Amino acid sequence: MIQESLIEGIFRSLRKNAGWATIIIGLTVLTSAIVNRYFPTIYESQALIRVMTSENASDVSIAASMNGVFSQKDVLIELARECGLSADEVINQSVVSFEDAGAGMVKLFARHNDPAALNDINKSAIRILSDRFLVFGAEKREFEIEASQKKLQHLEASLNEARNMLVKASTEMTVKVDDLTLQLENELHQLEEKIDINGKKLQTTPETVFYYQEEETREYKTISRKLNSARNKLAELFKSYKEKHPKIVACKAEVSSLEKKLKNSRTRTRKQKANPEYIALSAEIESDNEKLDLVKNELRRTRTMTSSNEKLNENRINNLNLRIRALEELHNRTLLALEETRISQTTTQGKISVLKNESNQPRPLGFSAVQRDCLALFSGVLMAIFLLYSPAPVRTEIVSVSGDVLAGAVPPSALPMLTAEPAEIILEVPSLSAEPLALPAPELRNEPTIYDERLIALNNPYSEALAPYRSLVSNLQIHISESQTRIVLVGSAKSASGRTTLLANTAILLAQAGYSVLMVDANFRNPVLHRVFDLESRGGLSDALRTGLRPEHIQKTSVDNLLLMPAGIVPSNPAELLGSPEMIELMADLKRKVEIILVDTAALLEYPDTGILAGQTGAMVFMHREGESEDELKAAKKLLKTIRARVFGYVKA
Repeated sequence: MIQESLIEGIFRSLRKNAGWATIIIGLTVLTSAIVNRYFPTIYESQALIRVMTSENASDVSIAASMNGVFSQKDVLIELARECGLSADEVINQSVVSFEDAGAGMVKLFARHNDPAALNDINKSAIRILSDRFLVFGAEKREFEIEASQKKLQHLEASLNEARNMLVKASTEMTVKVDDLTLQLENELHQLEEKIDINGKKLQTTPETVFYYQEEETREYKTISRKLNSARNKLAELFKSYKEKHPKIVACKAEVSSLEKKLKNSRTRTRKQKANPEYIALSAEIESDNEKLDLVKNELRRTRTMTSSNEKLNENRINNLNLRIRALEELHNRTLLALEETRISQTTTQGKISVLKNESNQPRPLGFSAVQRDCLALFSGVLMAIFLLYSPAPVRTEIVSVSGDVLAGAVPPSALPMLTAEPAEIILEVPSLSAEPLALPAPELRNEPTIYDERLIALNNPYSEALAPYRSLVSNLQIHISESQTRIVLVGSAKSASGRTTLLANTAILLAQAGYSVLMVDANFRNPVLHRVFDLESRGGLSDALRTGLRPEHIQKTSVDNLLLMPAGIVPSNPAELLGSPEMIELMADLKRKVEIILVDTAALLEYPDTGILAGQTGAMVFMHREGESEDELKAAKKLLKTIRARVFGYVKA
């Protein structure tokens, strides 16, 4: 928070940087001296002359014709020779100019950086003008006749071209068969027919199917062992006896008897399972419905484009008709002007007389040398204030250090080595907290708490687990003051990383520091911020975006200066709603109500919501939880860079 007024801050900054301020002001004064040296002040004097002519020149500027006379190089060289000036100086500068002053009256302006030379310039200009003006007028009319003839030729060519284009546009077929439209309509009919057939088939397909499974009982296993033993015995008997031997016959009978018993001892159980055919048909119908929506949208867009083309063709014909009428009217006016110029050329007479040739007191054009120096001094002071002014530092906490460390009692080998975290290297942003955050504090997990266990700042405000949060708040205050950004998003690469805990405790600490803070739950995928503060999710962000901001959309919490806008009813299109112009207008309205806005968002890599918000408003605090892979961090970094999001830093948990 600023601890001084603007005037105090300006004087403090100038005193602190007195050397640089002196250099800046000196440079501006030096620049003014250089400008006065190479671009001196120009002085001006005036004279009034009268032009008498038989030409009806009510629509012709006499001053413009006189300026045309003095635009010729030989005239300017003659003027420079008579006045004793440099020819290059007169040619490159507008030494003489004329301005209409009423019917037949013209003002002569003479300009030069030497006031004493203005009187000679006036006299020489009037003499040269008396000799050359009428001749120049005749030459001018000849040029006008030639220009009018060329203009007539160009108009006739343009008129013929426009008429040919109109005939071509009128006879051109405006209705064409659009192959893309036919293809889309065919595809639409095929998809509708396929969906109808699959729907009827789905109605006759059972969702589950039954099957029988044989199970082995204890008796079955006993008989099976006996049967295997009898078969082995029969195999041994075949090695010693022939097939009709009584022992073999008896053993075969025993095997047959055991096989019958084994067959009768099996049990069959009826079971059911999901029908794969039903599942496949449902998935195919759903996919075809999505394709059908896409085809309908494309067909609608194509038909709109066809209608627009027909309107464009009609507008083109109307524009051609208007152009032809305009060209015909311009052609007729040019013919009349050409005839008037030819008549005027043969009947014009005139005379120039000086009405007043005393030059007025020369006056400077723009700023004089003294005024330039004063303006340069004032500009230097303003530039020094602009470049050197810095606002008062924000209020932040001071981390105490033991006297032994300050005295150097601890050897350097005992101090922790400062190494960059992988997240800091990958994200290319600083860490906003020296230690990992507790989510929540371990000592609160098994103890009864008054508030939600995630609200460490309320349950145990003196806990050591709050130290990283206080460090985060201090750094956040500095970033907000320097960047003038008052909307801060809390985001992470994946879900369940602790964003809500981070946002809630940070908001409480900022509110306790005296800021008015608003928490906005923009996590439409899993809104939980209202449950953390034991509030209802009624009339929240989604309603404010649909109907406009109303007082009931913002709720008070149990903490002073801390407000909450819950998510409200979860919309069906979160990303589209958060990227709408209404969201930008809503954030602008909220900035006028509170000092700091903290926004809870969805996972950056799982949903597009956070990327849309980060690319439009404010800055971001990135939440990185231990165990997240470097690939996820790299993907998050790439996405943030693509949307040009501003990231204050990251917080490790």
